[in-house]
Amino acid sequence: MLLFRNSFRIPYLILVACLTGFFGYHCLSLRVDQDNRSMDADNEVQAAVDREFGDLFDEGESILVAVKRDDILNDSGKELIRNIEKDLIEIDGINQVTSLSDNDFLVSKYHEGVLISKDRAIAGISLELREFKDNGESLGGVVEEIRAIATQYSSDEVAVLVTGLPLHKFEAGRMVGRDQKIFSPLAFFILGVVLLCITRHFSGLVLPLAVAAITICWTLGLYSILGHSLNIITSLLPPVMMTLAVTTSIHIYLHWAQNPEGDNEERIVAALRSLYRPCLFASLTTAIGFLSLLMSHTPAVRMFGLFAAIGVLISYIVGVSGLAVGLSFFKERPVFSQNRRGWISRILDKGAALSIDHSGKIIAATVVVTVLGAFGLQKVKSNTDILRFLGSDTRLYRDTMVVDQSLTGVNAIELLVQRSDGMVLSSYEELEMLESFEQSVRKLPHVSHCLGIADLLAEPEALQARNQLSFANLIANFDSDKYISANLKTARITVRSEAIGTHAGAQLIDAIRQAAKSDMGQEYTLREAGSFHRVIAESNHLVTTQIKSFGIAIGLILLSIGIVFRSFEYMALAIIPNVIPLVMTAAIMGFFQIDLSTGTAMIASVVLGVAVDDTIHYLSAYRKSVRHTGDCRLSLRRTTASTGFALVSTTLALSLGFWVAIFGSFQPTVYFALLSGLTMWFALTCDLLVLPASLKLFHSRRFNT
Repeated sequence: MLLFRNSFRIPYLILVACLTGFFGYHCLSLRVDQDNRSMDADNEVQAAVDREFGDLFDEGESILVAVKRDDILNDSGKELIRNIEKDLIEIDGINQVTSLSDNDFLVSKYHEGVLISKDRAIAGISLELREFKDNGESLGGVVEEIRAIATQYSSDEVAVLVTGLPLHKFEAGRMVGRDQKIFSPLAFFILGVVLLCITRHFSGLVLPLAVAAITICWTLGLYSILGHSLNIITSLLPPVMMTLAVTTSIHIYLHWAQNPEGDNEERIVAALRSLYRPCLFASLTTAIGFLSLLMSHTPAVRMFGLFAAIGVLISYIVGVSGLAVGLSFFKERPVFSQNRRGWISRILDKGAALSIDHSGKIIAATVVVTVLGAFGLQKVKSNTDILRFLGSDTRLYRDTMVVDQSLTGVNAIELLVQRSDGMVLSSYEELEMLESFEQSVRKLPHVSHCLGIADLLAEPEALQARNQLSFANLIANFDSDKYISANLKTARITVRSEAIGTHAGAQLIDAIRQAAKSDMGQEYTLREAGSFHRVIAESNHLVTTQIKSFGIAIGLILLSIGIVFRSFEYMALAIIPNVIPLVMTAAIMGFFQIDLSTGTAMIASVVLGVAVDDTIHYLSAYRKSVRHTGDCRLSLRRTTASTGFALVSTTLALSLGFWVAIFGSFQPTVYFALLSGLTMWFALTCDLLVLPASLKLFHSRRFNT
């Protein structure tokens, strides 16, 4: 508390400025994970399957270039494909280019639906990428060169389309980075305007925003120093840090501004003495909630949880010390009379009267809303669809849909088939079994193409050779190393699906497994690999672990509240404003068919910090008042009027700051911003209506007892 004395202020400001400059310098070098590799879960079993697939068939991720023009297979069309292929193969980062020109434009049956459309209007060129070791910078260069070539050869008569899952991931990372650059400063501006309207004083604008900016700078600077890059998940750190830093600052500032007694130094001391403990408790419980994310198997989620917790602690330290020093420079303070508070105070007074006089009805209404919310919660579907996240107005979406509908599915699931006893595949009967399995897969919903060793050996020349050659010799005489391993123990089947999300993708994989059991029995094993399968597994796994982490977080937070307040009753009452708002948000998602994806799955973790902060401040102020007055009704009115004003102010400022991002271009960012702001208001309603009503009923029951 001595920091605001004249002898300490200047050294403190110099220290903060130096640290901010140091961390700010490293913020400038913060990179964006453009291939979103940090979203890959730590699944050693699946990673081993993917490595085995890569070792056996020497194939990585691919991008598809589609050439659309009339008479694509005439001489000029063939020359066009050769020229495009020649330019593509020179791009550093492309291992192999495959097209019909490799077979002198002789179209085999298995080429249809991959390298040529059935109506012969579109030809495909498959680009196999090398494995990049960086965070997507090399991939970004490759993508730009491919797009430049596509633009070069496109004309009124020719359309050159580019698509593929690596491109979808790259575009998602690029759009996230672009939205952050646009909407983070705009959110700060909106937040500043709201703070100025609430506090009506220059200090009420500058100090909270300065604390938020320093917190973000230090947190992201440390993040960059440790060698991490921003991704879809960790790009949420700036709004989270802004949220939590501003809440602490506003509480301290409003307490200082509303205190009519004493000089400036005495008001600062009073504000710190009254709030440093509640703010500390709120920060620690919020940090505990974020640290529960360390249990996730996804590196991006773990990094988000760790650095969000670090940011929470930084915001507390800077908020308490920075407000003390900053307020010492402002001798004049805003006057917060009842009239100056205006409509907010009038609403708070009516809310306090409602929660006190009609507490039973409020609790009953809350139960009804919660039950309805539970019905909506059951309708929530876990689904990550990167392509549709990009928006139907993007070029990548349009190119993908044309390719998907006219040429082939852009998503590939790789299947590895082996004998359960580990022996080699050695008979034509096994080949027929694989062919039967492929036929079953082709009949499944969303499957657009299926290709395996059975298709390659179904060509007329191979069929004729079956009577003269053994299975092993037939394999050796035909170019089939891409679909059966050299040791003949593993057969590969590539299943291409339509442009679907992870929900439909998971259902497709389940159907494929059922077909494998039916057609191949227990004597053969089936394993899945490939980038699309990885996206499906990791997306659904992320949502599952997020739910588990949230359950652990809410349990630890409630336990912490019980320990801090030394009251089981307070711990039980804290469930209401921390869980019900999330149930209501989930109900909205269910009723309006908003999918639970990698973006919306983080809402609970982010908003929980705000809800816990509000709950602790309200309970702390109420307990202090009721101990002093012994009057529950009076304490609830005073707490709602004083602390409630700070809660409304922070919720108003933060929700409007979040809602700026609803004009973003990346769908998960839009939903995250919209639903986070709504959940904040749900939490505020519970804190100012349901929690006081519960406290009133609890106090009355204990008094009667």
